Amino acid sequence: MNGAHSYKERNNVVNIAEVLFETYCSTKGYFYRRLGFDEKNDPIPNFYDLNTFIRNMPDFYINNNGKAGLIMVKGTANIKSSEIKMLPMFMEWYSSEKCPLLYAFCFKDQKPLLLHPDKVIGLYDKSTDQQWHDGVTYRNLKLNE
Repeated sequence: MNGAHSYKERNNVVNIAEVLFETYCSTKGYFYRRLGFDEKNDPIPNFYDLNTFIRNMPDFYINNNGKAGLIMVKGTANIKSSEIKMLPMFMEWYSSEKCPLLYAFCFKDQKPLLLHPDKVIGLYDKSTDQQWHDGVTYRNLKLNE
């Protein structure tokens, strides 16, 4: 599934990136806890009526021997322009010195790629705009380059 599919279509399948992230944390022995909303397993009515910062809460809290982080899990290297515009505010609201906000790009047969939001913004700035069928603008971060 990807952005070419409708919201309903995307929510009819398991969120593989989050499953991969949970599996990775379990195998590493990291403490992790799901945060925010789980649109697949526990959807809430009128989700899109919520404030955008509530809808875009980090997906996980992790802790490894006292080192903590808040994690935004992504199953694609595509980032919407609307999310990039909010990233500086996400960092202000969700990140702290002792518990930074990180992005985890999770793909099958690979360990998660953890990136600081500043790195995500830098990769976004090096890419070019594209549009999905619904007119939403995004950029591919080209994580493998």
